[in-house]
Amino acid sequence: MRGFGSRNGKSGRSGIVRIRRGGRVYRIPVENGVVPDWALAQRFQEVGSTNDIDDDSRIVLPANCTPEELIDWWIDPSSCDIAGIDTRDSPIYDVSGVPESKRHAQRRMAVIADPEEAQRIRRILSENFTREELEAMASNGSIVIRTIPDCGDATGCYYRRQDGVEVPLVVLERGTTPDGIVHEMVHHLRAVDDTRKGLLRTAFPSDRTGRLNEGVFRRLTKRQRDEIVEREERATVAETVARTGIDPCQSGYYDGVQGVDPREAYVQDKYIVTGMPEDTPPYELPRLKGKAARNAVSNGYEYMNVARARILDRNVKKR
Repeated sequence: MRGFGSRNGKSGRSGIVRIRRGGRVYRIPVENGVVPDWALAQRFQEVGSTNDIDDDSRIVLPANCTPEELIDWWIDPSSCDIAGIDTRDSPIYDVSGVPESKRHAQRRMAVIADPEEAQRIRRILSENFTREELEAMASNGSIVIRTIPDCGDATGCYYRRQDGVEVPLVVLERGTTPDGIVHEMVHHLRAVDDTRKGLLRTAFPSDRTGRLNEGVFRRLTKRQRDEIVEREERATVAETVARTGIDPCQSGYYDGVQGVDPREAYVQDKYIVTGMPEDTPPYELPRLKGKAARNAVSNGYEYMNVARARILDRNVKKR
């Protein structure tokens, strides 16, 4: 993205604005002249405290501010509040529909979507992950989830922690199925849960917090980088299949399974990873989570169709 110097006005700027304050340069994302809500949420989770959500400040800035207008908050979110971000009535941290046992973790995850969609996403997270898994997801700055009208050729994407991304970001196409939501969150869990090993841990070179080791990754050949992407996507699909019910639209990665109809390959994998007999009605197939999901992938992955999918040999079709 282009960089800009400090200047006033709320029109025309998109990219990164650099503001110098106290000997430091702060790089603040801008869309159409103002700092977008997803960037505010990421910054709040990077340097703020979720306790601040329950303690309204005397000074509350409006949501659509320029970088110059909110630089004090950007440096120290406890200095004031931004309406809808770290105020008591913030919709992006609304966990009123989340089971009590899982509210602590989800309270630290921002979900930027219309209220009904946000609650649907939170319900899917509660149904498909254990409390311990959600707590792992919410560690070290947690994650920001946002929806947009159209994701192009995919239904979602995951931006892992790396230079320029201090708080991981999941972008979802509005209304995407549970499979699509769980898939992106499995990417995150594989990255940040340092108790995972081998197949269950991210294929990307990373530190224990899930930060990408960009120096190592850049030094790899294109073929090596492609192999990492393929391993990561295959394993993530396998774990998603273990966790979710039969989805009306299987992952587009099943198009890469040679010699098998994509839908048939997907349904077969659901039976393989859950270890259920073939005569089990699809609606009775279990949705695994926690240790059960991890063990199912560890034990069944090599027999799954997706384990041999040629992920990068074709354009991923939207599902």
